[in-house]
Amino acid sequence: MTATANTLASGPDWHVADVICTASAGDRPFEEAHRDFCVAAVTGGSFRYRAQQGTAMLAPGSLLLGNSGTCYECGHEHGSGDRCLSFHFGPAYMDRIVADVPGARTLTFAAPRLPPLPALA
Repeated sequence: MTATANTLASGPDWHVADVICTASAGDRPFEEAHRDFCVAAVTGGSFRYRAQQGTAMLAPGSLLLGNSGTCYECGHEHGSGDRCLSFHFGPAYMDRIVADVPGARTLTFAAPRLPPLPALA
């Protein structure tokens, strides 16, 4: 495995981790699955993220958006390594959030990422 995750904080049905990946251009990507909903702020490096909602290049300042139970693959064709501050929320936790949003019924991310924001880079 080329990634290590260090849990920084956690609570009932959520956790935050510092994720460091050391994969490089010569490493073969492999399929993984999101156990929970994931919103990860890319803080270093760049990588390709492919999931059910599409494919995106992520760079510092981008937000990766992962849906619970979906498969994904990351690749580093143009460099090596990355780092993310990764927030994970269980489905029950997200259901409570959606219940508080007027007009919302379910939550799934339609896009694989939000573009880089200077404030997050």
